[in-house]
Amino acid sequence: MAGTTQTTICNRALQLCGSQPINSINDNSRGARALQTCYQSVLYNELRSNFWGFSLKRAILPASTTVPSFGPANYYPLPPDFLMLAPQDEYMSLSFGFSATIPNQPNVNVIYRDYKIEQMPDGSGMAIVSDQPSPLYIRYISNAINEGNFDPSFSEAFACSLAIAICEELTQNTQKLAQIEQIYIKVMGEARKRNAYEKQPTQSPVDPYIVVRL
Repeated sequence: MAGTTQTTICNRALQLCGSQPINSINDNSRGARALQTCYQSVLYNELRSNFWGFSLKRAILPASTTVPSFGPANYYPLPPDFLMLAPQDEYMSLSFGFSATIPNQPNVNVIYRDYKIEQMPDGSGMAIVSDQPSPLYIRYISNAINEGNFDPSFSEAFACSLAIAICEELTQNTQKLAQIEQIYIKVMGEARKRNAYEKQPTQSPVDPYIVVRL
């Protein structure tokens, strides 16, 4: 949303707590120091709480030259901004039973293999481990999102979440904390609803019981 910045979100959180605004999260003030401690962790938690359209990205992952010591055939290193795998669509290789070449048509006589997200053996990062052939097409939630791209409803919900995180430290007022929590429930529900309105329904996976009968 144009005009939304880290500072405007932080000041909304401080307003909810009844605290003084800041010029920057790097200010040497009580409110800024409290926000410095929790801003990133609270943001990542909220981004992982739903499949927000503004944070969705697509990527084509090549297989790593490193292979699993047993089990599935390939590692697919995940992007550095990866937070969470999102539901795939029928054009992607992790399509939960739908053909990657014939949209909306179920694969027939195919053994579907699960995939998992694991740490690479050398500790270099996370990867999808899978029998799927390279490359792998995925959608995922990214953490590399500028505050200006946040949906307005998400910005308000995120500010409430920050206010909950810092309220006790700044106010020692449990009644105010409870009030903010109630506001959060309301605005987060609205944010999730608005996000859902802007998406087509996710195609349900084909049940193996159905596929084997085709």
